[in-house]
This record gives sequence, C-alpha cells and structure tokens, in this order.
Amino acid sequence: MLRGFVIGLSLLALAGGLLGMLAGAGPGMVGPMIFGLLLLVGTVFEPHYHRNEVQAPGSGWEHTGEIFKDPAKGAIVEVWYNETSGERCYVARGQ
Repeated sequence: MLRGFVIGLSLLALAGGLLGMLAGAGPGMVGPMIFGLLLLVGTVFEPHYHRNEVQAPGSGWEHTGEIFKDPAKGAIVEVWYNETSGERCYVARGQ
C-alpha cells in the first residue's frame, strides 16, 4: 500500500514537472522531475523480502536469534544472516 502511494507520488512529480516545462515554467521544473525520477527508480528497484524458505540455508549463514510471526501466513519465522553478502533469509519453522 505504501509502495503504491510512493510510486504514485513519484509519477505525480514527474508529470507535474513535465507539464510545468511545457507550460513555460522553464528550468525550475527540473528539480521536481529529478525528485520524481529518483523516487520512482528507488522504489521500483528496492530489494524486497524473500518468501519464507522451508529449510535453513547452507554454510556461511548464521541464525540471528530473531523470531517473529508472519502476519500474512501465520507461520513462525526465523531470520538467518550471511555476513559476506549482507543478505537475510527468512525460514519458516516446522509447525
């Protein structure tokens, strides 16, 4: 929901800047266009949480001790971390 709002805001900034330039506002509209473009690219290409895995990852991963309940599925999830890549992995505990 928030992601959709941010994408909409960025498209609004891009469109507003473009319309302003077409209306004759000149270089003053470049700022909103750059803001909109950066916001759009940053939101579209942000890393997303991976789906919950069913088994712990291999070597190089360590358990962080974080455990939470996935609100979407109701499963208990453990968090694993790879120090080399900085990646996090979410593993659903067996019920």
